Amino acid sequence: MSGVRMEIRRGEHNPLPADNLPLPDLRLNPAEQAEHNQRLARLTAALQTLGERCRRLIRYKLEGKTFPEIQALFEVASINTIYTWDFRCRKQLLEALGGSWEARL
Repeated sequence: MSGVRMEIRRGEHNPLPADNLPLPDLRLNPAEQAEHNQRLARLTAALQTLGERCRRLIRYKLEGKTFPEIQALFEVASINTIYTWDFRCRKQLLEALGGSWEARL
């Protein structure tokens, strides 16, 4: 089969304009949005119970900073200190969330 006939058969000579193609709705449905808002409110409240150092450390991690970068920002001598703080802060956050990320019924 010739190349032109294959292109015609595949529809390569009459492409559809992309402006007319239906796009998926990426918004959450109302129930998912409510659940998302509830989790966000729980996380925000739990973060407020943490000390300033833990809030800063978590913020730096969410900003994508590496542990050596966080070590420099806190001006501590050992990176193991940052690892220990990270472990303790995550543990405190999980406890503040009631031991689970998901809401309890």
